[in-house]
Amino acid sequence: MTTVHIVGAGIAGLALASQLPARWDVHLHEAAWQEPTVPTLFALQAGGRRALERLGLLEEFRRRCVTVTGGMLADGQGRPLVRMSGVEITLLPRPELRDLLRSVLPHSVQVHRHSVHSVTGLHADLVVGADGVHSTVRRDFWGPASAARRLGATVIRGVIDADPVEGRFQEVWRPDGIFGITPRPGGGVNWFSTVPAQRFDSRAHALRHLRERWEGHAEDPQRVLAHATEAQTLVNDVWVSRWPRRLVRSVPLRGAERHAVLLGDAAHAMAPNLGRGANEALIDAVALARFLREDGSLPRSLRRYETARMLSPQVMRVGSTLMHRLSATRRDRLRNALLSAVPARG
Repeated sequence: MTTVHIVGAGIAGLALASQLPARWDVHLHEAAWQEPTVPTLFALQAGGRRALERLGLLEEFRRRCVTVTGGMLADGQGRPLVRMSGVEITLLPRPELRDLLRSVLPHSVQVHRHSVHSVTGLHADLVVGADGVHSTVRRDFWGPASAARRLGATVIRGVIDADPVEGRFQEVWRPDGIFGITPRPGGGVNWFSTVPAQRFDSRAHALRHLRERWEGHAEDPQRVLAHATEAQTLVNDVWVSRWPRRLVRSVPLRGAERHAVLLGDAAHAMAPNLGRGANEALIDAVALARFLREDGSLPRSLRRYETARMLSPQVMRVGSTLMHRLSATRRDRLRNALLSAVPARG
């Protein structure tokens, strides 16, 4: 029997565990299984929706999500730079997407509600690193030099129940960061902001900083922040992955090979500017599960996954970093002039 230990039960780990062969011995490790989460939104584009379709969840996802088909990019004073139409971005709260994925988790999967501090004690044919940007699996198999690096930004995000901006989807770009606003399913607003990397004493401190930062600038961020509360706000530094060179590693163990594979943020954590993190994690998981089901050889199926998923997410990772730098450039007048010349999409 093939034994698989999946470290991390976020989007990638849950999606993979739900698709592995029922005859396999599958273990899922997650310390924060019952931890409450602020219901900020995941954005899914076409690739992520196709992955959910493979999981049999697309219909329920569409029933719960909110779909955005147009929006605006504005400068720091709220003046339009680019208008978008004809796009389709679907948004769902993180806890709801997690619960959807848990709903199709087979009973045969053994869930271990603890932290994995080292993978040396996990005796398995395959160890899966689905444990995020600070992946223990990546550290233990790829070495400490593979650790993620700071991007130099802090992201503050949250939700409010009010809708003082009337459902508008927009990003406001200032020379040193952005403020994004999206609608929420059922009403209200999901918001996010990047600022130059800094430490805050508390969520209340972060909110005070944002309110002071946007005073005298674009009005919609001020309207949203007037309703923001500590309980519905999150503060995190932004970390991005280094190029892993390989998504698969194999080491000898007791006369046999022990394999490790990375997916999701463990493989390609990226800046939030393109909204592709959950999208790529779902695609990774569905692709890896398909190769593992189709191919009788574990090493060959892992090579197929690596070939399929090495390049595209890394391009997205680099692109998201470039977009972050563009959004936060001090040469904002030149940037704004160039963006204003871009025709509306649609």
